Amino acid sequence: MRNKKIAIIGAGIVGASVAFHLSQHGIDVSVFDKNQPGTGASGHSFAWINAFSKQPRHYYDLNYRSMDRWPRFSENLGEDIGLRWGGNVTYCSDPDEGRRLASECERLNSWGYSARLISMEELSRFEPNLKIGQFHTGIYTPDEGHVLPVKVAEACLHKIQKAGGKIYLDTPVDSITQSADKVFLRLDEQEMEFDQVVIAAGIDSTKLAKTAGINLPQRRSPGVVVKTKPLPSFIHSLATIYLPRISKEEKEIHIRQDIDGAVMIGAGDQESETEDDSQEYANKLIQRAARYFDQLSGVEAIRVPVGLRPMPEDDLPVIGFSPGHNNIYLTLMHSGVTLAPLVGALAALEMVTGIPNGDLDPYRPDRFASKN
Repeated sequence: MRNKKIAIIGAGIVGASVAFHLSQHGIDVSVFDKNQPGTGASGHSFAWINAFSKQPRHYYDLNYRSMDRWPRFSENLGEDIGLRWGGNVTYCSDPDEGRRLASECERLNSWGYSARLISMEELSRFEPNLKIGQFHTGIYTPDEGHVLPVKVAEACLHKIQKAGGKIYLDTPVDSITQSADKVFLRLDEQEMEFDQVVIAAGIDSTKLAKTAGINLPQRRSPGVVVKTKPLPSFIHSLATIYLPRISKEEKEIHIRQDIDGAVMIGAGDQESETEDDSQEYANKLIQRAARYFDQLSGVEAIRVPVGLRPMPEDDLPVIGFSPGHNNIYLTLMHSGVTLAPLVGALAALEMVTGIPNGDLDPYRPDRFASKN
């Protein structure tokens, strides 16, 4: 197996992790991306490392296991990837929403997740700068964090290059074909031959898979966040905070501050879908966040163009060899930030050993084969 050549199409956080883990097994790895590392969905992600609302149970378990992998993954990369722990607090002012949060806390505890209800006074001690406002119920999940996905992807590529791997950035792959035990990538007028190929190209994965005769359906899932320039630290303890809506017309907002001081804000929950990436919308998000943190008052909003999340048709990850294409491996998923360490390790192990991992059975591509 060590003599085999494997191509990974996509240098986002998932593709970079798969490639990194393959290189750690001594595989001859080549990574292709039509842009720069992490400039697709990874660069637009709120990058919250969690298993908070992940269901069904097997999907929760996958995310929970991957959370545990993040410290060792970071250590193995050996670079500053912006990893910050501290947990998350979600709180609300509405009694009905409070009951839902309390029920969610019970479910998480029954599944072995560290979660507990938090008082207004304790939240104030965590974040003295937070103007809490009306408070009914809060839930604290202490084992969660966030990371900078672009830095993770870049660190993976650095390790791959040190191991002798090849990186082809700004190099779009036009099509994939398989003949006997070889796979061929068409790049402009050039054709390159590999023993196996991993399709990890985010929203472009569907189009690429189709060139190889593989059905990989996605639904459209746009998301918008806003950023600020680096600011003096004002979120001191928590990695992320979900702040309640102030009116029925507005969604709640989620906020984080990176280790470099930059702030990221999104509306609704992490799964909310919106396409308004106007400067006006970005300004409104900053203004809403400034109601909770004076430090954001008058801060310029940095508009981020709408990002399209990789989103399989049934919302669950797609991981594994495609039926009938035993040399083409697929990795397509939302929650790629949380899942990157574990999926990278398990996918690499399956490819190196040829032994399927039963934990990935719910996510196999063959569930879409009948729709070809």
